[in-house]
Amino acid sequence: MSPVRLPHLPRGFWRAVAVVFTLAVVAAIGWSLSRLDWSVVGVLFTRRAAGEMSLLLGCSLLASVAGLSLGFLAWRVVLLELGPPVSEPRVVRVFFIGFLSKYLPGRVPGMLATAKVATSNGITFGRLMTTAALVMSLVLLSGFTVGLLAGVQLLGAQAAWLAGAAVLIAVVLVRPQLVNRGAALLLRLLRRPAAAKAASVRGVRLAIVWQSLSWAVTGLHVWPLAVAMGASPSRSLMVCVGAFTLATSLGIAAVFIPDGIGVREAVLTAALTLVLPAPAAAVVALASRLVSTVGEVLLGASALAVAEYLVRRTPDRPAAPVPVPSRAAGTPGPAGSDATPPA
Repeated sequence: MSPVRLPHLPRGFWRAVAVVFTLAVVAAIGWSLSRLDWSVVGVLFTRRAAGEMSLLLGCSLLASVAGLSLGFLAWRVVLLELGPPVSEPRVVRVFFIGFLSKYLPGRVPGMLATAKVATSNGITFGRLMTTAALVMSLVLLSGFTVGLLAGVQLLGAQAAWLAGAAVLIAVVLVRPQLVNRGAALLLRLLRRPAAAKAASVRGVRLAIVWQSLSWAVTGLHVWPLAVAMGASPSRSLMVCVGAFTLATSLGIAAVFIPDGIGVREAVLTAALTLVLPAPAAAVVALASRLVSTVGEVLLGASALAVAEYLVRRTPDRPAAPVPVPSRAAGTPGPAGSDATPPA
């Protein structure tokens, strides 16, 4: 399959596209925020004094933002392993453009925007796709592993399949190159280009550590909400972390449902009934979605603003992709080359 290159269009055209895309993302985020059940905030404040509840909500939001930041570090490790160096502001720019574009309807606009921003910042399409495939495998494996904290209590003997993820994580820690091979095979089956360089043993292990920490810290945001609704602080801690991780991992696995909406809330509510009555568990699940969304928007917007400022203040020319020599003039390089730009 011959690579398709983006047409060379005037810079003004791409600036106009960027403005339209930004406005579309802002509108999509605003629409998503308006669709959230904000009434749960009032319910939470009826259970605790205003000062105490504000502190609990602040801790919940902080845990959510911190966990997402650790997830970014896992993605960053993999991206930088797969090619030449990229400046930190440009790495931040690519990640959070892709992250916030998930609020747009459908997946295609976000994928195209991320691919365009990546190639404009010296990251080839093949490298971007390989990073996505490798990180997604680590996200799900580590997620189902941490999900054992609640899964065993919720599912009993049926949680054996979650233990399989824990076994796979252990195998990957011993043989990290298996993740590279798995990602390469997936991209080959999807007929998508792969990066020319594989992630190192150290890089894969470090990404697993960051991603596992990301799950654990992000899951902590559910705990203050559960405590506010009457859960025992000591008994609910591990359940909250495991419940959120399991619910979110299942939501991610449900690829045809945007952001796992519905799946995540249902699983999280069911898991939280281990420590709360069902109505209180449902309130916590809805409040979790609210806190997570607000945290994502705040972190994404602020990170992009800082990255854009740094890029414009100290502009550096991103490394150009190294062309793959063809066998003859006019003959495209091999399919799957890391030098292939997005279609």
